[in-house]
Amino acid sequence: MLTQTLPPSFPAEYCVTELDALQYSRGCMVGTGIMIGGYALAVWQVLPLWGLPLLVLLVLPRWMINVHELLHIYDEQQLNPFICLMGASPVPLSILSLSYGQIRRQHFAHHAAPTTAADPDGYRIHGHWLQALWNALTSPEQSAGRWIAQHGLSGSLVFDLTVKLGLLVGLAWWDRGAFVVFWLSIRLVYGLGDFAFFRLVHHQRGEAGTFGLTLPPLLMTLSEWVFGQTVTHATLNHDIHHRNPYIAARSLMAARSLTAHSDGDSVHDCRA
Repeated sequence: MLTQTLPPSFPAEYCVTELDALQYSRGCMVGTGIMIGGYALAVWQVLPLWGLPLLVLLVLPRWMINVHELLHIYDEQQLNPFICLMGASPVPLSILSLSYGQIRRQHFAHHAAPTTAADPDGYRIHGHWLQALWNALTSPEQSAGRWIAQHGLSGSLVFDLTVKLGLLVGLAWWDRGAFVVFWLSIRLVYGLGDFAFFRLVHHQRGEAGTFGLTLPPLLMTLSEWVFGQTVTHATLNHDIHHRNPYIAARSLMAARSLTAHSDGDSVHDCRA
């Protein structure tokens, strides 16, 4: 169970709960199921190939934020072993990618020292924006390679990578044409989402840090419709998330409003 210590002034309903964790976990599985199901429909020529990129665009960002939020609540002991092996999926992203436990430890290291030399995600943040974009597009392989260089290649990770290789080969063998469209769509949408969630919120006006973003009302509405409200709010309020990583994504907008009206007080916290 989650345990929380809340200052009296901080509303308890802002903080992540077991219900949130279950919803995020289900969201990961449902998103993965929809994408695999869509791929199967494309192979069977029920769904046209052009429908696969659209499906990925609508589903993958929602899956990404579910995984991100889940990282802050559950460790690998609290999830199904196959889900952990797949990095909570989807599909998998690459034959060279980390599993849930390694992703979680990397993410917590990012939160401990964002944008510094100790930040394992710093390569996604610094440098020219074209370099950062390339690093975002290749982040599964780069993160895995950096992890292996630092920690070595464990037997469990070798097993996980072997399973991922088998799954990707199986999907490609099923229908090579559909697989190319499917996998490239996943990697493009994932890479652009990674770019937004690291470069755009951690590097602005030539400076590295942790920042919020603003969108005109029309663009914000469009983003909420295409990518989902949780994705949009978590990205625009990323500075609030870093300040209080156990605030539920659904409450980040409210938390920003509370902070703005608390005379600069930014110590409100939820801890799991």
